This record gives sequence, C-alpha cells and structure tokens, in this order.
Amino acid sequence: MKRGELCEEEEETLFLSHSPSSHMQNSWSHYHNLFPGDSSSSSSRLSVRSPSDYSLSSYFSNGQCNGSSQFTPTTKYDHGLSLCESLLHRLNIREEEEEQEFNNYSVPSFSPRRSCVGSSSDHHHQGSSGNKIHPRLRDLQGYVYLMAKDQHGCRSLQRVLEDGSSIDAMVIFNEVIPHVVELMINPFGNYLMQKLLDVCNEEQRTMIILIVTQEPGLLVRIALNPHGTRVVQRLVESIKTKKQISIVTSALRPGFHNLAINVNGNHVIQRCLQCLTTQENKFIFEDATRFCIDIATHQHGCCVLQKCVAYSTGQQRENLIAQISINSLFLAQHPYGNYAVQFVIEMRDFQATAMVLARLKGHYVELSMQKFSSHLVERCLTHCAESRPQIVLELISVHRFDLLIQDPYANFVIQAALSVAEGSLHAHLIEVIRPHSNLRRNLYCKGIFSRNLMRK
Repeated sequence: MKRGELCEEEEETLFLSHSPSSHMQNSWSHYHNLFPGDSSSSSSRLSVRSPSDYSLSSYFSNGQCNGSSQFTPTTKYDHGLSLCESLLHRLNIREEEEEQEFNNYSVPSFSPRRSCVGSSSDHHHQGSSGNKIHPRLRDLQGYVYLMAKDQHGCRSLQRVLEDGSSIDAMVIFNEVIPHVVELMINPFGNYLMQKLLDVCNEEQRTMIILIVTQEPGLLVRIALNPHGTRVVQRLVESIKTKKQISIVTSALRPGFHNLAINVNGNHVIQRCLQCLTTQENKFIFEDATRFCIDIATHQHGCCVLQKCVAYSTGQQRENLIAQISINSLFLAQHPYGNYAVQFVIEMRDFQATAMVLARLKGHYVELSMQKFSSHLVERCLTHCAESRPQIVLELISVHRFDLLIQDPYANFVIQAALSVAEGSLHAHLIEVIRPHSNLRRNLYCKGIFSRNLMRK
C-alpha cells in the first residue's frame, strides 16, 4: 500500500474517533507506522513503547519541547507540520469534533445563550458559571508556561484568552504567575502577558504588579528590555486603582533618567504621560526639570522632554520652560537640544518666548551660520513677529553680509526673513541684498535672489 494512502486512511480514522482513548490509540498507530523500527527498545529519541508515550506529557518530558523560545522537533508529522504544530492541529480537530457533537444534540430554542465577551459558541462557555473550561485548554493544563514561550503555543493561548471565559483566564493565570518576569522579557511570552493584563481582574493585576515590583529596580529593568517595554506600557494602560498607580510610579521613579534616554524605556515614560493624570505624573515633571540638560541633549530624551512640557500645567510647566530658557543658547547649537527650544517657541506662549529670545539676543548671526541653530533662528522669524525687526537688524548689520548670504545655512535664514518681513522692514532688507546681485549664480544665493522673494 502506498504511503499516501496509508496516511489518508489513518487521518479518516482519527477524524471519526471521539473518545480520548481511541484518539490516543490512533496517534500511537500513526507514529508506529511512521517509525516501524522504533517499536523495540532502542536509543532512539522517538522510540514507541506504548500509546501513553505520545501523550501531551511525553511531548515535554521526551525533550521535544524544552521550554526554550522555540519547539525543536526533529521530525515532521501530519501534512509536514512540526511536532508542536501537529499537537495544536490535533487539539483544534478535537475541539471541532466536540463542538459538532454538541451542536447535534443541543436544542437552541430551549437553551438560553449565556453572554460572554468574545464568545463564539455556547459550548465554549457553558462552564462560565460551572467548572468546565475551554476544550483546547483542557489538554494544555500543566504546560501553559512552556507553551507561552513558543511561537505557536503562545498564539494558541492568546486565542483561548480571547474566546474563553474567566475560568480559562484563571487557569492560565495560575500557571504563568510564578514566571511573570521571565515571560515579560520573552520574545513570545510578552504577547501572552499583554493579553493577560487586558482580561485579568483587578486582584490578579495587583498580584502581577506586586511581583514585578518586589525587587528594587526590577520593573525598570523590564521596561528597558525590548520585549518587556511592551508589557510595562500595557500595564500602565491597564492600572486603575490608586494602589496600583502608586506602586507602579514609585517603582519607576528611581530609574527615570535611564528610562528617558533609553530607546525602549522612553516609551514607558511617554505612556505614563498619556494615560496618567498630571498629579500622578508629578514625579516625571520633577525629575525632567532636574535632569533637563541631560535629557534635552539626548536622541530619545529630547522627545520625552517635549512631551513633558506639553502635558505639564501650572508651576510644573513654568519650571520646565525656565530650565530650557536658561540654557537655550547652548541647547540651540546642539543636534538634539535645539528641538526642545524650537518646541517652546512654537508654543506661542508670550512669557516663555520672551525668556528664550532674551537669551538669544545678540547671537543671531553666529546662530544663523550653524547647522542646528539656524533652524531655531528660522522658527523665531516665523513665530515671533514682535522680535522680527530685532533679528533682521542683527543680520543686516554684519560687517561682511556677502559671507552671510553665501553661507550654506545662513542663506536659508535670509530667505526666511525675506518671506516673512513686510513693509519698510522688507524694503530695508532688499536694499542690503541688491548690491550683491553678482552672486545670484552662487549655489547658496540662488534662493535669495528668487523673483518671488525680491519682488514681494
């Protein structure tokens, strides 16, 4: 008999079987036919001795799933699936069989539906008020932790949480709670933890919080991890009670500086700003003021500082703006710090803008000739109409104006001045530029001598 015919016959037998014992017997027969030489005692890793050797427990005890981030099967089974995929495939088949059997004997007109979020059938949730659990989860009890660290197993558990009841969530919760920290930083387990935080109750969520904060600095280390940061962000989104918020913020505060300048951790701080109240974020505003220069001059920290200014109010905002304004001349020339000063200018807050402009006054020429600070001068010309004459007069009073309009960066500042200046201020600027018309073919002067700007 051909190999393909044998597999089809076995598959048909497997689909017709409904009892767990016959299912396991068929599974044993299937593996026995695939490995005819393994029925005797041998050193083979997959030697077949009894049907129980291929139960779910043997899949893990025989070393086929060792708890690593991937199952490592050595052989392909049904339709080319790996051992773990074959296991999940069989669980799906059994679930479909049980659901079909239930539908054949149920009477919908006399069976009231039970409401359950995310339910797809009454059969899956008929145990919501009883002791029954999801059919797929029945076969995975005792192995949820190992399955959570596998790509396919983690997806299967997430589907159980989406389609199952509170009892299903409790079963999964009880098995993963001792391994919360490990799963949070696992490439696959972190997705299960995010889903679990969405469906668990307040008591369970508090238990998770207490575990990840029991050791000083533990929550910060998780937040700095590329996988853990996603879970901590979801945790911040889900916390509701004052106790939960107090525990989480107290655990994050000692690591604020490291979080703010970290490629992963900065997203946790930004999520706190988005999801918590101004009073609950008080520790962020205080530490942002304290480490203002360090944060402003960092690639990721400058983004955090801008969000802090945007979400702060009252005295907290005034303190932040004061620190930025005092150091605005230094920050304006920094590759990242200039963004913080630009942000303050673009807020169009008269008092804040006045503090910044007071620090920049008398330095517009040198700032215009630098790569990063030239952007700030352009913003000042665009957003600060009251200071526009002062800036333009500084620019045209330079001894070698021809060097200014030929500068790779200052020429853009002159173009910005021509586009926003009006009336006598624009006419005065044209008078200073026109004597240098012989430079109109210069690479950096072409934009300045554009007809649109000169004939405004």
